[in-house]
Amino acid sequence: MSLLSQGKIKAFRLSLSGLLCGALLWLAWPPHYLINFIVFIAFVPLLALESNIAKYHNARGKKIFFLAYFTFLCWNVFTTWWVWYASGPGAIAAIVLNTLLMTIPFWLFTRVKRRAGKTLGYISLVCFWLCLEMLHLNWDAPWPWLNLGNVFSALPSWIQWYEYTGALGGTVWVWVVNILVYEFWVAKPVEKKWSPRRKMFLTASLLCIILPIVISFRVSVKGHPRLPLGPNIVAVQPNIDPYSEKFDPATFAEQINTLLELTNKTIDSNTIIVAWPETAIAEEINEEAINNNPSVAHIQEFLAKHPKITLITGINSYKTYPLSGLHSNTARLLPSKEAWYDIYNAAVKMGHGQQMEFYHKSKLVPGVEKMPYPGLLSFMERFAISEGGTSGSLGSQDTPTVFKINDTLKVCPVICYESIFGAHVGRFVKKGADIITIITNDGWWYESPGYKQHLSYATLRAIETRRFIARAANTGVSCFIWPSGEIFDQTEYGKPAAIKSALFINHQITFYTRYGDYIGWAGVCAGIGFLIFLLSSLFIRSQKREKLSESSRK
Repeated sequence: MSLLSQGKIKAFRLSLSGLLCGALLWLAWPPHYLINFIVFIAFVPLLALESNIAKYHNARGKKIFFLAYFTFLCWNVFTTWWVWYASGPGAIAAIVLNTLLMTIPFWLFTRVKRRAGKTLGYISLVCFWLCLEMLHLNWDAPWPWLNLGNVFSALPSWIQWYEYTGALGGTVWVWVVNILVYEFWVAKPVEKKWSPRRKMFLTASLLCIILPIVISFRVSVKGHPRLPLGPNIVAVQPNIDPYSEKFDPATFAEQINTLLELTNKTIDSNTIIVAWPETAIAEEINEEAINNNPSVAHIQEFLAKHPKITLITGINSYKTYPLSGLHSNTARLLPSKEAWYDIYNAAVKMGHGQQMEFYHKSKLVPGVEKMPYPGLLSFMERFAISEGGTSGSLGSQDTPTVFKINDTLKVCPVICYESIFGAHVGRFVKKGADIITIITNDGWWYESPGYKQHLSYATLRAIETRRFIARAANTGVSCFIWPSGEIFDQTEYGKPAAIKSALFINHQITFYTRYGDYIGWAGVCAGIGFLIFLLSSLFIRSQKREKLSESSRK
């Protein structure tokens, strides 16, 4: 067999192994609810190939980089292909960039492993991956959709300890078990018997899988979802197509009528909160003159008939600023050029005799509601993902707003994309929120895994904060989520509905809510330390080369 043929076979085997690893990660991911445990072995093929390439191949750094890139590309494509429904170029840009960002931590791990040994290499892998996930949670183009800890959102009974670690604890769990399973797999037998080393790694692997699950079952949640009759909340799902109807001015009045009709059919004398979905009030309304709007006046008539009810609803709103006065970085000029204005994806609290309160979405979708680093990436606007409504960077606010319902109850309005940011939701709870409302519109991705994944991730926020969640979706799935992560009263996709549940109110603050992503920040600090080690080793090696070249010249 020629060397060229051998090279083709090796390349094919490497590609096949990368495809296998990407497929295992996809199969482990929601909405594949019965086989999520595959994630504990999903990275083993990649670790095995990395070790093989490092030992036996030339140009190993490049080979490992491209193998890892292909693996993570398969994972991203298989799991988030549905972004294509909104924008083909936008989906390609998001998948290509996220794949690159995933490849860098794995490639850095191989550098540390080569210079500092296997043990420190594995520690650096976990730390570098935590750096990636913290980047996605905090930078200007956040995309934490595939953060590893999210995989267990389909298995809430396994991760009750997230109230102490948050989802980043799940990320550490996944990598540690994969590393132990790989080491068990490669440990060589002695005289056709298991070596002590292999037995050790098998025991460690099983303990690392079983102990967190046992701890999870030991962590109790006070209360029970079968609550006695009492104050209740209603979540409304109008099922209005976001592409053809939602932002058509001719349908605005009809949309409000649909919402009110569904609400009227479901409320009773014990209802104190009604949640409508994201941009339920679709027309752009000036916050300073909101009471002059006919749609809002219609809603106020309903609330006057039900003075006990507080409505929390999504709204497209805007504010204006004097032309010569201060304005935000996201403000733009009115067409008349008489003033500046900011547009918001917002939530508003309304009630009879109550003062209206607004919350402006803080975590904006990159490429849709916000152009990351506009000074550098303005050319990317043509690849923006289409989500109807207003395009360009929206206004936002830095601090959370909590809506006060009465003297004993406060509610936080989490808007759509924000529900995948654990520490961000925790900031609402630290500010006093007793229950969480998630208002969203998951119809952009049609009936695909996208809306199912988004729903699943909400269970993590319930566990992390131990808060009752009411989820109101325009199109998608509305439901209630128990503080244990159990979903109940789930609606069907694509069907108008309104659901009702008694409220479970919790005032306690969990460890994770109090301290946030402390695991991630510890990983960032350690990752910086490993980067400094790599840079210093490169500097020392270059110095040695210079000395050798000087001595050879002499």
